[in-house]
Amino acid sequence: MPEPFSEHLEAQASIILHPGSRYLRIGRPSDSVPHTILHAIARKRRSGIPAYNDPFLVPQAKLDGDAVQELEECRLKVSHILQSSLMSDGSRRFATPPQQIAVYNKRIQPVQDEDGDPSPPWVYTDKEYIVGDEFYRAVLIITDIYNRDHVKKLTNLLLNGLGFGGCFVLQDHVAATFGAGLGYACVVDVGDQKTSVSCVEDAISHPTTRLRLDYGGGDVTQVFYWLLKKCGFPHQVNLSKKLDAMLLNKLKHEFCHVNLNECGAQEKTFSVHSPGEIPSTYTIQMGDELIVAALGLFYPDLLKITGPKGTITQKPNPGDPDDPFDENYLRETSRRGGREAAEAMEVGGGEGADAGEEDIVVDDQPLPPAQVAPLTSVRIDSSGTEKLFSLEQAILTSIDRCQSDEMKRKMYSSILIVGGGAKFKSIGKWLHSRLTLQIPVAYRPEQIEIITRAKDMDPCMTAWKGAALMTCLEGSNELWIQQAEWNKHGVKILREKCPFIW
Repeated sequence: MPEPFSEHLEAQASIILHPGSRYLRIGRPSDSVPHTILHAIARKRRSGIPAYNDPFLVPQAKLDGDAVQELEECRLKVSHILQSSLMSDGSRRFATPPQQIAVYNKRIQPVQDEDGDPSPPWVYTDKEYIVGDEFYRAVLIITDIYNRDHVKKLTNLLLNGLGFGGCFVLQDHVAATFGAGLGYACVVDVGDQKTSVSCVEDAISHPTTRLRLDYGGGDVTQVFYWLLKKCGFPHQVNLSKKLDAMLLNKLKHEFCHVNLNECGAQEKTFSVHSPGEIPSTYTIQMGDELIVAALGLFYPDLLKITGPKGTITQKPNPGDPDDPFDENYLRETSRRGGREAAEAMEVGGGEGADAGEEDIVVDDQPLPPAQVAPLTSVRIDSSGTEKLFSLEQAILTSIDRCQSDEMKRKMYSSILIVGGGAKFKSIGKWLHSRLTLQIPVAYRPEQIEIITRAKDMDPCMTAWKGAALMTCLEGSNELWIQQAEWNKHGVKILREKCPFIW
């Protein structure tokens, strides 16, 4: 049996990998923040091969007349809700119509700083592909709803393909609670292309509470662009150009908010940079469109601008030929043993009661529906029509699937928002007000705490930081999968070593 790694060695000679839907965060546990790089590989195009580019943003769907009408109705619904809301001083909000703002914005001409330096030119290279630097031992952060085959192949890639000496597999929601310093929380991770929710207690993400929604910050960006066009956005945007897509994403993060005290037309200034050219500066007006875009997370019909969406739960274990003695085998063995014991009792009048008992006993209860549902949309209303969860509906549903009333109250008292897709000013206050109206009285805690910046940290970094802390904990060396162990036992070692139910 190989010697376990020393805990001191892990903190110094390991790296933490957190793959996201847009960015990959990578670094050592001793780093204050990880390196954040685009989760992509740029390969040199060979002569005669057509060019291929993955879109930087989630592409807009081709909408028919009915879909466009539904989108407009949802936009008007949100606008009317905002107009009927009150500011913090009790006065009513007012809104400037987008048509009026568009008249102003269409007259705007860019201002160029002739004395300024041009933007840096494109970078050219003779390399066949561009990726990050090489490292040593690895911590792999996976999603709360994971594909077992993907985890198996990634583990093999790290240990045998890349030659790491050891691997530590960890779920992102559990890592987020460590990063936030919480013993329990309902974790909401809003990424670029997905949003996931689950309830975590004592470093365990409960499988029945896991939900994944097919939308994220990238979908909000497309809603934001759709609203910008209604306001006469003066800069010509081509979404096939990555610089324009990156500009929209940047403006969304800088301008969008959920602060009801800001109303009417607001002046916003931004600059457009193109390689080798002098930057151009625009000053435009924007109104409640900045709030409507951010509230797409709460009114997901707006997000259908990028196509149909669904709600996903944890898929049951389909079985693996490399792991024949998994929980499916144990469950079937237990059932067969129970039948044999019953038959023996009938034939022998009870004398053979012990003959069919198994040495290994597993839970023979049927799995909850939420745990065995396939990777498809699971929200069905009485008419059989699919209904997509909004952010607060996903939280309510996840917590409702907790096993005890006490656990439900605990989860409502601690809701942790992480990821880069919901970094909008005052979004925590809006979510608080939405949940307060819908939490069942029996489960309502004394205080509902919604944490959007745990320890004043960028929510993009919370899970990565938690993984860094876990590698330094006493006893964490037992969770490392060494290369020799993997090559000897294969996927079976994941069940023994992973700090979650495999």
